[in-house]
Amino acid sequence: MDTDVKKRSNKYVLKNSNFFVCFAVIALALQGAMLVLFYSLPDPLGLSLTEMFQGKIIWQVFMAVGAILVLTSIFAFLKKPRICILFFAFYFFIAIADYEVFRFSHQRLSYSFLRTYFHWSNIFDSTTLSTLGGDFLGSVLWISLLFLIVVGAVVFVVASVIREKRTKKPIAIPAGKRVPVTFLSVGLGLSLVPLILFLGGVRGVTEFPFKIDWRFTLGKHTLTAPILHIAAVETFEFVRDNYSITDELMSDLDSFLPSDFASLRRDAKEYPTYRNGATAEYKAKHPYNIVFIFGESFKGRIFNQMLTGDTTLAPNIWGLAHGKYSENGGTLWFKNAYSGGYPTVRGTTSTYMGFPSHPNRDVPSFYASNHFKGFPEYLTDYKRAYVTISNPIFDHTLPFVERFFGDNWKVPENIAIPHSDDSLGVDLAIETLGEMPKDSPWLLTFNTIATHIPFFSYPDDYAPKPDDAMVRYRTALRYTDDQLGRFLDVLSKREDFERTVIVILGDHDTPVDSIDYKVPQPLGVATTRIFMGIFAADSNLISGFNVREDAASQLDVGPTIFDLANIREPNHFWGYDLLMQERPADQPTVFFSQNAYYLGFRDSVLTGGLENEEIYKGKNDFYELVNDSLSLDWKKKAIGASKVLRSILRNDNMQPKE
Repeated sequence: MDTDVKKRSNKYVLKNSNFFVCFAVIALALQGAMLVLFYSLPDPLGLSLTEMFQGKIIWQVFMAVGAILVLTSIFAFLKKPRICILFFAFYFFIAIADYEVFRFSHQRLSYSFLRTYFHWSNIFDSTTLSTLGGDFLGSVLWISLLFLIVVGAVVFVVASVIREKRTKKPIAIPAGKRVPVTFLSVGLGLSLVPLILFLGGVRGVTEFPFKIDWRFTLGKHTLTAPILHIAAVETFEFVRDNYSITDELMSDLDSFLPSDFASLRRDAKEYPTYRNGATAEYKAKHPYNIVFIFGESFKGRIFNQMLTGDTTLAPNIWGLAHGKYSENGGTLWFKNAYSGGYPTVRGTTSTYMGFPSHPNRDVPSFYASNHFKGFPEYLTDYKRAYVTISNPIFDHTLPFVERFFGDNWKVPENIAIPHSDDSLGVDLAIETLGEMPKDSPWLLTFNTIATHIPFFSYPDDYAPKPDDAMVRYRTALRYTDDQLGRFLDVLSKREDFERTVIVILGDHDTPVDSIDYKVPQPLGVATTRIFMGIFAADSNLISGFNVREDAASQLDVGPTIFDLANIREPNHFWGYDLLMQERPADQPTVFFSQNAYYLGFRDSVLTGGLENEEIYKGKNDFYELVNDSLSLDWKKKAIGASKVLRSILRNDNMQPKE
C-alpha cells in the first residue's frame, strides 16, 4: 500500500514538476516574438532598427533571455506560480510599451520619461496620448500581443482558482530545486557573458548561417528587462551623480564660462551655474522682434562652402546674409558654431535652456521638476508663437513647446503631397506671422525637417532621390531654402521689419558621408558642427557681412536674445552675448553626448569618452589620437564640468526654487 502511494505521489510530482519549465518556454517565445517585431518594424522615419542597433542585438537577446530565466527561478524558489504569471503579464506590458515608445521617439522608458510624459497633469492631453503611437500596423501588432498576454494571464489565474475551489487541492508545487537552480545559473550566465566579452574587448563579425556582430556595444538603448532597468539605472545614477561641488570642480567648470560669471553668482556651492543678470552694456537699445528658426541638421561644414563660392547651396539664406531683403543691416556668420549634442532634444536643451545636456539626464522633466527656465519664458512682454513641422513628442521636445508657448503652437495637418512638410510648415509660419502685432515685440519660432536623415523629405517631383546621401542632403537643403525664401519675402514686407532680428541655426549636425565618420562611433556622431547666423535689418545693431572666427555655441543663443530683448534677470545660461562678446581664442565651448565630451575651439575640436583614456583632436576634418599636456588638461576640465552638471541636474539645483 505504501509503495502504491509513493508511486502515485512520485507520478503526481513528476506530472506537475514542469510547470515553471512550461511557463519559461512560453515567456521566452513571447520575448522572441517581441524582438522579431521590434527589429522587423521600421521607426516612423523608415529607419531600420536592425541597423540602428548594430553591436547591441546579441547583448539584448542574451540579457532578455537571462532576465526571464532569473525571474522565473525566483518565483520557482518562492513556489508562487500565480504571482509569477501576474508579474510577467505586467513585465511584458511594460516591455511592449518600452519597445513601441522607443520605435516612435528613440527614447527608452525611464523614470525621467515617465514623470514627464505620464505625470497626472498630462494624462488626458496630447502629451501622453501621442507618446504611444507609431505606425498603424506596428501599433495593432503590439496591442494584439499585449491583449493575448493579459488574457492568457487572467484565464490561468481564474481557472486555477476555480480548480482549487472545486477539487480542494492547491496547485501542485514542483519538488526539489533542480529547475530553479538551473534557471538561475543559466540566466545569470547569459546576463554576464556579454559583459565579460565586452570588457574583454571582443570584436568582429562571424558568419554563421546568419551574421553575428560581436561588438557588444553598451548603451542606454539595450532592450532588456525594462522594470529592472528603470530601478537599477535610477539607483545607480542617484549614487553616481551626487558629486560634492568642490573648489576643484568649480575651477573646472569656470574654465568654460565667461570671465564675469563667477562674480555674478548668487550661491556658488548650492547653485554653481546660476548668475545675476548682465550688468554690461547691451548692443540693442530697444527690444527687437525675434524670428528663431531651428534648421534640421544644418551642417556647418556644408554651409561654410558658401563662403568659398558655392552660393547655390541655399541661395535665399545667402541672400538674407547679403542684403537681398534689406539694403541696411548686417549679418553675423559663425564659421565655428557647435551644437549642444545629438539628437534633437540635446540641441533643444542647450539652445533654450543655456546649459549642456547630459547623456544621463537628457530630459528636464518640467512637470515634476520645474526649476529650469528657457529663454522664451523671460520674454514676458513678447507675444510668443511656435510652428513645428514634426510632432513635438518626437525626441522629447513637447515639454519645451508646452512650457514656453502654452497652447500657441501649430503643426501642419492633412499632408496631401508626401514630403511637403517644409512647405506646409512655412505656410503656417506665414499665417502665424500675420497674427503678430505691429506695435509691440514678438517671438516667432519654427523648425524645418527636410534635411533629417535619410534625406528623402522633399516631394518626388522636386528632384531625383539617388543613392548618394550627400546629393540627397544638398537637394533637401535647397528645398528647405526655397520655402524659407517664401517666408522671408513676406517678413521683409512688414512695416516692423527694421525692428526684427532673424536667428537661424542647426539643431545638430548629422552623419552623411565618410568625412563625418573619421572619429570612431559614437563620438563621430557627437562631434558635429552646425550653421549659425544672426541677421538684422537695422545697421545700428549689425552692419555689413561679418564672418566670425570665434567659437560660438547653442549655449550662446539665450544670452544673445537677452540682449535683443533687453532682459537683465538672473539666469542659468552658460554662454556669451554674441552681439557684444567673443569667446576667447583659448576657451572652447563644451557639450556632452553619449557619455563623451566634446570641446569646440576656433580651429580644432577635442573629444573623447568621459570614462576612457583616448583623446581625439580634430582639425580640418581629420582626427588623430593625442596625449599632450594641454589636451589632457582640457579633458580633466571637461570631466570636472560633467560632474558638476550631473550633480545639479540630478538634485535640481539649476536655480533657486520659486
